[in-house]
Amino acid sequence: MKDRTVMRRVYTVGTISTAFLTGLAFLAPVLLTAIVLAWAFGQLIAFVGPDSIVGQLLTAGGRLFIAEGSNPLLSFAVGVGILLAIITALGFVVKDKAKKVLEEGVDGALGRIPILGNIYRPVAQLVRGMSGNKADEMSSMAVCRVVFGGGIETVAFLASNETFDLGGGPCKLVLIPTAPVPIGGALLMVPVDKVQVIPDMKFDDLAKLYLTMGMTPPPQMRASTALKTAEAAPGI
Repeated sequence: MKDRTVMRRVYTVGTISTAFLTGLAFLAPVLLTAIVLAWAFGQLIAFVGPDSIVGQLLTAGGRLFIAEGSNPLLSFAVGVGILLAIITALGFVVKDKAKKVLEEGVDGALGRIPILGNIYRPVAQLVRGMSGNKADEMSSMAVCRVVFGGGIETVAFLASNETFDLGGGPCKLVLIPTAPVPIGGALLMVPVDKVQVIPDMKFDDLAKLYLTMGMTPPPQMRASTALKTAEAAPGI
């Protein structure tokens, strides 16, 4: 009787645990999305929040339009409103042909500044590649296959179409993203013969792969039916 009671309790605990894990797996996409958004929101607040340098500038700008001695948060809100209005107006200006001219002007001005230019150029390339507004930027961030040897390989972004050589032979500069936030990772110099562009895979395909931590691989990565059949066949 006692053994039966223990087995019943074990069965109950196992059933509850299985149900919990099943529910957690079902909610995983929602939880993952919430984690990514929370991280992005935290980074945004750290950069433009009321206590940040940018936030203090926005608060100072807001004070120009409200009565002295008002709540600092009100000044910050007014400053944010002014910034949004400026960004919207800029959007109307660069919406058509003026966009290319202004982009070239800003890229040229900031790109010539030492240190800052080295940071700005790849960031601008990545952001414009994600926006999908420039085909040449997208092509320079093509998806590629990187072979490390020993049967280990991965998919990454081709950071530049240029070929580099630091003394060890011609190499390509690739960006290995991190999961679940693909905007970041490691920049590696990989020998040319170890990098193969995957023309059928696009920026969004690889970004989605890392955002979901591999749970939604693009169709281009799946083994063919013939290959699966060969692997499953006995004696092969």
